[in-house]
Amino acid sequence: MQNSKAKMDEFKTRFMDMLHKQTNRQMKIPAMGFSDYFIQTVTTDTPPFTTAGAQSAEADDVTDGAANAQKSDQEILESIEACYYDADSNLELYELKKVLSAGIDSQLIEDTIAQLRVQQKVLTKQVLQNILEQRNSCSSEFQAINETQKKLEESLWTCQKARSYLNYARTNLTTTSLEILASYRKREVLKEVLQTLVAIKKLRTTDEELQKLLAEHNYSAAIALLLQCQSSVSDFMQYNCVQSLHKKLQETMLLMEYQLDTVLNEMVLKFDVRKYAKLQEAYKLANKSLIAMDQLHMNYISAVHSTVNAVVRGYSEPNADDQPKLLYEQVCEQLNTDKLIPCLISLCKTFWTILASYYQVVIWHNNYKLYAQQEETDGESPDLYIQQKLKKGQSRIWNDILNKVCLFLQSAKLKTLKYDQFIQVLSIVQRLKKVGIEFCGEQSEKLIAAMQQQSEEFFKRYHICCVEEICLFLDNESWTPLDSFAHILQLPEFRSVRHTLRRHKSPTAALIASTNNSPISNNNIDELVSVHSQDGGGSSIYGSYGYFLRFSEKSSPFDGGLDAAMLEEDILSGIVDEASCYFSEESDDEQKSLQSKEFADDTSNQLLVNNTALNVLRCIGRYLQMCKLMHCISPKIVSCMLELLDFYAYAVHEIFGKDALVATDNLYTPRLEERLRAVESNLLTHIKVWPLNFSSLINNELANPDTLYGLPQRIVAVEAGRSMLQQFHVLQHYLNHLLPAAERPMLSNYLEYGEFMTDLAKPVYTCVTSRVIDLSAILAQMAKVKWDVNHVTHQHSSYSDVLNRNIQNFAMCLEEISKEVPLPSKNVWNSMAHVATHLLVEGFSNVKKCSAGGRALMQLDFANFMSFLELISNQKYPQHRAYVDVFIKSYYFSPEQFEQWIEQQRLADDYSAKQLTSLIQCICVSDKRARQKLLQLMDGVTTNVTPTSTPQENNCNSGSNLRNVI
Repeated sequence: MQNSKAKMDEFKTRFMDMLHKQTNRQMKIPAMGFSDYFIQTVTTDTPPFTTAGAQSAEADDVTDGAANAQKSDQEILESIEACYYDADSNLELYELKKVLSAGIDSQLIEDTIAQLRVQQKVLTKQVLQNILEQRNSCSSEFQAINETQKKLEESLWTCQKARSYLNYARTNLTTTSLEILASYRKREVLKEVLQTLVAIKKLRTTDEELQKLLAEHNYSAAIALLLQCQSSVSDFMQYNCVQSLHKKLQETMLLMEYQLDTVLNEMVLKFDVRKYAKLQEAYKLANKSLIAMDQLHMNYISAVHSTVNAVVRGYSEPNADDQPKLLYEQVCEQLNTDKLIPCLISLCKTFWTILASYYQVVIWHNNYKLYAQQEETDGESPDLYIQQKLKKGQSRIWNDILNKVCLFLQSAKLKTLKYDQFIQVLSIVQRLKKVGIEFCGEQSEKLIAAMQQQSEEFFKRYHICCVEEICLFLDNESWTPLDSFAHILQLPEFRSVRHTLRRHKSPTAALIASTNNSPISNNNIDELVSVHSQDGGGSSIYGSYGYFLRFSEKSSPFDGGLDAAMLEEDILSGIVDEASCYFSEESDDEQKSLQSKEFADDTSNQLLVNNTALNVLRCIGRYLQMCKLMHCISPKIVSCMLELLDFYAYAVHEIFGKDALVATDNLYTPRLEERLRAVESNLLTHIKVWPLNFSSLINNELANPDTLYGLPQRIVAVEAGRSMLQQFHVLQHYLNHLLPAAERPMLSNYLEYGEFMTDLAKPVYTCVTSRVIDLSAILAQMAKVKWDVNHVTHQHSSYSDVLNRNIQNFAMCLEEISKEVPLPSKNVWNSMAHVATHLLVEGFSNVKKCSAGGRALMQLDFANFMSFLELISNQKYPQHRAYVDVFIKSYYFSPEQFEQWIEQQRLADDYSAKQLTSLIQCICVSDKRARQKLLQLMDGVTTNVTPTSTPQENNCNSGSNLRNVI
């Protein structure tokens, strides 16, 4: 203890010495000091023990201090040069050089010495002040050192005490106790060795059990046993036999993983619930469930690419080994036309097998959770990842299938197929689309776009073929009515929509009453039947997931009867069954009985059609099927339907509407002219067989006065067109259902023009009525009548009797014709009234001079004719009566009224310029000024009017005035 205290004292001494040395040698004094009073006091105080020399020095210092009294400590400290703070500098030599640099100057030396003394004193005072300020810190540091010394003494005491205890234990423990410990340790070692031997023995027998489990396909138990063995092997890797066994177990594990991957790959084309459950349990034990799911998706994607190539090559390359490998697109291009549909069906069957397997995988993972306990504890589970992976995989697999099918459709020559074959392709694609909607909820827009392109190309060619087919019918048409036709539903082309059309009540045409009293509204039924329903995804068999509930991977929606029955399937149309939402068609016997009931009441209302009109309706029925299956081009198809109707009307006009003996320009309405021109510009340019040769019909039947110049044929042609339009109105609601909302006005605008065939009938029937009356003879007789009589006569003119006899002969001929064909009396007699009244106006306009008695004679002749015409036709003609009355009564107008009437006729086309000019000259014969004024007005009208062209081109090129009668 005494030695330690001595050492501590020595340590304190050395520490203090070091502290003083550091303070005196290296510390730089900061810029701070005392007041001027303190400096003077310190500098003037001298100790009593100083010598006389020191007192003189002090006196000098006092003098210097007085000189520097005005300087503060800070300024003095700052005046000390930097070299004085450098420990390595030679200050004496520095001061000598500085003082003696300019020679020996005693005053400079004294001043320098005084300055150095002042600086030394100020610096000394500053150091003392710093020491005083750091005294508290030094005391606290010494206190800490004392505490440290106490702790060291306590530690020394503890070590000494422990050594004494150890010395006691060494001296008192015996060898016997150590022997007991050694025996216990040996026994534990032997137990461990025995356990090791038992474990090694068990490991050696594990391989046989693994092979047995693998043979039984019990992969979960095999992996569990293998994992248990691997965990045991890791504890005995120091033994050579265990190391070799470990390698063998690793090889067995790799072999087992390979077998698991093989069985997993088999699930793609042949799903087995039991095997798949065992596989998932095995992967779960191996902690590879997520990896297995990724591998399963790769297997599905690989299966799509490999199977599609195998199927297509099987149809295109029977000897594939002898030919170079081609790309998938090239193989599709080389397919023969007769193999396109079988190949497409095989592709769809293969895709269905893959999709059905994947769908069952999704259902299995939705029903069973592999990590349910982990999800309950952690809240997160690999099951969530698996379900997300499966959901994304559905879209990816379906997109791969779509790519393959789209490439097939784009590469194959679908536009060369026949109509029935292309309809079958549409049916297959439509069913495939529904499978995609049920599988992953996608609308398969890429598939629809590809099929839309193919459909447009096919339909463009097919439409021209249909028009040329109609031309062939026109060329061989006899223009005689067909028997036993009352409704379009009799045609086989409309069988697929028969039940749908019964539920649609057209506002313009009476339909057959529906025999089904289903509580489902018509709108809902249409949504079920039509493929253009708003949801776009419901299956017409079982609703949603219908195909996956009805079929499995062993059967498919593309099996059985696809070559013929698919056209009759629910994908086209059928009866709705409320219980199952399944659509079907009746048998042939049921259909015949149903038709007999439906049309029993219509025998008295048979429609007048000919072979050409019936063929047009059949083409529309085929168009309707395509419109249902490929509603993406439904606007184009419906537009082509309307073109067929317009083309028939145009052909009727070309055949029967151009041989009139009078001008028929004012018989064409603007809408009629627009439709006829549209056929010329849009359709005729694509038809190779047009124009047809109708010279035989025109020269024989249409020139025969015994048949009223082919009036029966003209009636059949016009009325057949009217029947077609009437039947087309039946389809209006259903076509609106198939059309997008933006395209429906196109159909409505077309059907709003209900007078289409009536307007077309005017020039057609005028070609007959203009020949029945001897126009030139009547005009000649009217010119011989004396119209400037001074008295009013009570006897009508002779030409009126001739005109009445012509009308009577015409009525007798019509009576004979009505026995052959139904007679449209209103239209025919209206045409006759039109020709006769315009003939009378033309004759009245040729009068040069006319008196009041002459005007009365005109009215008498006209009244006689109209009364006879109305009596024999049993009809009234107010429009035609007013046409002649106004012309005759214009003679009685006042000059102002007559001028106003002429002004009105400038905007109307009722009378020709020649007729008005003649009327002005006749009325204003005595008033030259009024006549000149009105004639100038008419000259302005005639020069400003631009003649309008019409589709009508008359065959008669004669210069006779008969062309201006109408």
